[in-house]
Amino acid sequence: MNNDTNSPNRDRETVEDRFFAWLLRDPTDDLASPPADNEVNVDVTNLDVPEPVGLDAEARPNYQSIDLGDEPTVQDRFQALLKRRFQDQLQDNLPLFPWETEVLEYDTDPVDDRTGVRVPSLLWLKQLQAIDLPVTLPEDVLSELLSRSQQLVQSSLRQGERLMAAVETLFPDREDELNLWTERLLIWSASRSGDKLLASSDAADNFPPSYDAATPTQQMLLSLLAAKEIVETLSLHVSPARPTERRQWLTSHGLLTVEADFRNDGDRPRLYALCQLPEGGRVQLCGDAKLATAQRSDPGDLCVELPDVRCDRIYTLEVRLDASEQSPLVFSICPSV
Repeated sequence: MNNDTNSPNRDRETVEDRFFAWLLRDPTDDLASPPADNEVNVDVTNLDVPEPVGLDAEARPNYQSIDLGDEPTVQDRFQALLKRRFQDQLQDNLPLFPWETEVLEYDTDPVDDRTGVRVPSLLWLKQLQAIDLPVTLPEDVLSELLSRSQQLVQSSLRQGERLMAAVETLFPDREDELNLWTERLLIWSASRSGDKLLASSDAADNFPPSYDAATPTQQMLLSLLAAKEIVETLSLHVSPARPTERRQWLTSHGLLTVEADFRNDGDRPRLYALCQLPEGGRVQLCGDAKLATAQRSDPGDLCVELPDVRCDRIYTLEVRLDASEQSPLVFSICPSV
């Protein structure tokens, strides 16, 4: 009860103490910003100043004897002080629009989400564990390669640039050596179609039993081979001369089949994607501000279509299975003339 009664008095004492402290300052400090004529006038001569508590009559200051000077000047100074104080408070506490006071939840934008870095689900790693290499790569390496490759197949980089970008995070500060082995791998692939780089050389016999026991150069070569396999499997190229291309991806729940079909009907080419899901899921085909989706709750086929597609553009196909809540598997489809 006493606290509520004394609170206004304490607040008024604080304001008055600050006011008198301000009056004792140099008058030139606050005359730089003269107040406007329409601002509120405060009559400082009629302030009801309470007597300090706990002081004898002789020790109490005589406020009536304080010379406040010229009344208009004091009023102008006090108005300038109030104006500055209001400006500071408004700047620190700006008013909010009505919609800024509401808390809303928005769905994740599919385009932004697709460009972000995602952790691949273990559901998709079954395919990578079946890659024919002399040494099995650890899951964390395969997960990193798959995550990077899914982003890179959506870019316009050339094959060598994609391979280097997919592996470079595993081998920082070794760009020159990585570039050398990438060039060798691409030259070998172009000149020995169908042959396996490691199987046809003595290098396969020199690999240790585990990835961790391999030398950095051996790890680099293994990672490049795995990245090349991933990028090629996730990339589909169709054209009027070769309108259909198919890919298969082994998941922990069965085999996923993806087929891209390009139909050039005069001036309105169309792109179809047919997916055979090992279980219920959803597919999404998008590109050029177009989007087509389809879903089902059990294993079977799903087909999506995009009209008026443009050649030499990259379209992305996302496949989600109900068993995977982490991320989709992303393919790229590039129609060409």
